[in-house]
Amino acid sequence: MGKPEQHDSANGPGDYIRGDEFDEKLLQAELERIQQRAGVEQDVERLKRNLFGLAFSGGGIRSATFSLGVMQALAEKGWLKQFHYLSTVSGGGYIGSSLTWLLHRSWRDGSGKQLQFDVDQHFPYARFNDQPKAPDKAAAERDKYDRAKRLLRYLRQHSKYLTPGHGISMASLLAVILRGAFLSLLVFGGPLVVLMGALSLLCLLYNGINPVLWGSGLLLAAMLLINIYFGIRSGKKRDSAAAYDLRRRYDKYAGKLLWLTGLLAVLGTVPLATHYLELQTSSSVTAAGIASSIYAIMKSQSKDTGKIPLGLLGPLAATLFIYGILLVSYLGGVALACSLADWMQAPVGVPVALLVTLFLVVVPAWLGWYANINHISIHRYYRDRLMELFLPDIEALFQNGPLDRADLANGAMLSDMCRFGAVPDVDGPYHIINSNMVTKGSSYMKLSARGGDNFIFSPLYCGNAVTGWRGTAEYMAGMISLPTAMAISGAAADPHGAPGGEGLLRNVSVGLLMALFNVRLGYWAVNPARFDRQCRDCSPNWFMQGWRELTGSRMDEKGPFVHLADGGHFENLAVYELIRRRVKTIVVCDGGADADYSFSDFSNLVEKVRVDFGVDIIMDSSFLKMCPKPRFDEHGNLANPYAVATAEQGYIKGNIRYDDGSIGTLVYIKTTMIEGLPKDIYGYKSGHADFPDETTADQFFDEKQFEAYRELGYRIGLRVTEDKGLEVPF
Repeated sequence: MGKPEQHDSANGPGDYIRGDEFDEKLLQAELERIQQRAGVEQDVERLKRNLFGLAFSGGGIRSATFSLGVMQALAEKGWLKQFHYLSTVSGGGYIGSSLTWLLHRSWRDGSGKQLQFDVDQHFPYARFNDQPKAPDKAAAERDKYDRAKRLLRYLRQHSKYLTPGHGISMASLLAVILRGAFLSLLVFGGPLVVLMGALSLLCLLYNGINPVLWGSGLLLAAMLLINIYFGIRSGKKRDSAAAYDLRRRYDKYAGKLLWLTGLLAVLGTVPLATHYLELQTSSSVTAAGIASSIYAIMKSQSKDTGKIPLGLLGPLAATLFIYGILLVSYLGGVALACSLADWMQAPVGVPVALLVTLFLVVVPAWLGWYANINHISIHRYYRDRLMELFLPDIEALFQNGPLDRADLANGAMLSDMCRFGAVPDVDGPYHIINSNMVTKGSSYMKLSARGGDNFIFSPLYCGNAVTGWRGTAEYMAGMISLPTAMAISGAAADPHGAPGGEGLLRNVSVGLLMALFNVRLGYWAVNPARFDRQCRDCSPNWFMQGWRELTGSRMDEKGPFVHLADGGHFENLAVYELIRRRVKTIVVCDGGADADYSFSDFSNLVEKVRVDFGVDIIMDSSFLKMCPKPRFDEHGNLANPYAVATAEQGYIKGNIRYDDGSIGTLVYIKTTMIEGLPKDIYGYKSGHADFPDETTADQFFDEKQFEAYRELGYRIGLRVTEDKGLEVPF
C-alpha cells in the first residue's frame, strides 16, 4: 500500500509513458511541440528553465468570464503571447478551450477572406473600446476588431448556455434529467422490486417468519461465538506468527461480516416497517409519509441550524430517502406478487405475467449490459451546450448564419489542437485540461484518502502518474474531442467527488442516491494503462461501472475504465501540472466562489504540491490585501458613492521554491472588488451583495452579470501588467 502499481507499456500497444518516465519522455515531447512555435527558445534546456504558464481556475461561467477579462488585458499589454502553457480546470476550461479552438486553424470571414487568430494583434476576443477610431486606420484593421467583437458579443448574449433557446429550454434540461433517472431506476429498480416481491413471498411461505432477518440474526450469533472464542484464547500468551496472522484475519473479515449483518438487518426490517406504516396509514400515502419525514428534518434545520450540523443533515436525509425507496420497492413487490397470482388465474394470465417479468427483469438486464452510461447521463447535454457557446462555428457567425449548432466542434479531436509548425501560422500556449480521476476505492492509502488524482487531457498525452500517459491520437481510438475534455474537466455534480476531495458528495449515502437517479456529469474513460483493443471497443455499462459508482466500491486506478470528473475536486487552480513541469513564472486567475475569503483552493494547492513534489509556495504579500473592507477619504466619508467595500489590490505575488533549488514566481489574481472600477460594476455590486463570489450553481448569466465579471477581470489584469514591482520577465 506504500505506492501505487507502476504500469508497464506492455499493457498496450503504441505510445505509452509510465508514471516514472515523465521528465525524460512526456515533458520532452511537450517542449519539442512548444519549440515549433515561432520565436520560442530552441535550446531545450534553456527553455525548460524559463517556462511561463497561465492557469484558469474552476468556478463555472463565473470563472470563465472573469478569466476572459484577465486574458483581454494580458493580450492587450503583450503578456499573453509569452506563455508557453495554458492550464485550465472546470469553468476556466470553458474559455481556455474556446481560445484553443479559435487558434487551432484558420477561418474565413463573411467576405471569404482567410482569418488567423493569434494571442497578440489578432486576439479573438477584443474589447469594444479596442477598435481604432482614427480615420487613417486601414479598413482591414477595423474589420479585424469588428470580427473579434462579434465573438465577444456572442458570448455575452448567450451566457445562459444551459438553456440557449432555439427549442432548447429548461424543460429540455429537465427532460434529460428525467430520462436518465428513469432508465437508471429501471435498471436497478426493476430487479429490486422483483427481489422485494420474492422477500414478501418468503415471509408468506414461512408463515410470517422473516428469513432475511433470521439470517442477520444467525450471522450476529456467529460473530458472538467467534468473539467468545477469541476471549477464551486471550488467556494464553501467544506472540507467535500464527497468532498474529489470526488476529489480522479477524480484523480484516470481521468488519465485512458486520457490514453484511447490518445490510441483512436493514433489508429484514423493510417488511416490518411497511406493515407498521400500513397500520398507521393507508398504503397509498406511505411514500408521502416518508417524504414528509425527510421534509420535517429539513424544516427543523432551517429553523435552528444548531440542531443538526450540515455535514450530517445531507447524509441523514439521503439515508432516509434510500430506506424510503426500499419501502416503496417492497410495496411494489407485494403488489406485483399479488397481481401475478391473480393474473395466473385469468385466461390470459400467463402471457401477462411473462410480459411483466420481461419488463422488470429482461429489459433492465439488456439496458444494464448494453447501454453506454456516458451517453445516458446529463454529461452529454452539458457537453453539447458548452460546445455550442464556447466552440461556435466561426464562419457561420461571420456570415450572420444560424448558430444553434456546432457541428465543426463536435468532431474536433483534441489531438488536432496546438499543432504548432504542422499547421501554418497556428500560435498560442500548449493547453493542458485538468480533470479528477476518482480513486475512492483504491488500495493505495494516499489515493483513497484524497478520493482522486489529477488526470490530464492534452493534445499529446492523456493520463496521470498513476495510470501512465497514453498518446492522445490513439487513446480511446483517438476519439477524445476538445468539447468532451472540456466537459469532463467541469463535471462538478458527480457522485463521490467534492472540491479539494472533501465535502458532502463523498458521503456513501449521498453518492449512492445521486448514482441511483443518474445525477452525474462525470465520465467513464478507458484506463490509459489498460489500453487494448478489447477495452477500446467496449463501453461502460450499468452492471459494471454503474454498480461501482452506485456503491463506491472499486472506483480506482486499476480497472479497465477510470471515472473522471471535475478537476476542481482535486485541485481547483489548475496550477498543479505547471508545478510538476517546474514552470518558472505562473500567473493564475482564481475565479472560484470564496465569499469568506478563506482562500481554501490556494491552501489546497500549497499542501498538495508540497506533499507530491517537495515544492514550497511562499507569498511575499499578505492575502489581506485582497480582502475587501470599507475605505474612507480624508473627511471620514466612504471612498466610493456606492458604499462598497474594496480591497487594496486584486493580486499578490509569491515565490515557488522547487525541489531542485530553482526559484519561480507566482502571480495570484483573485475576484475581489477594488477601487477605480467603472461605475456600473459598483452599481451591480450594490444590487448583488454576493458579487464577485456569487454561487457556482448560478450558470445563467445575463448581460449585466457577464459584463461585471469580465470587466472586473480586465481591470485587475491591467493592474497586474502595469505593476513593475512584480518583476516578471515579460
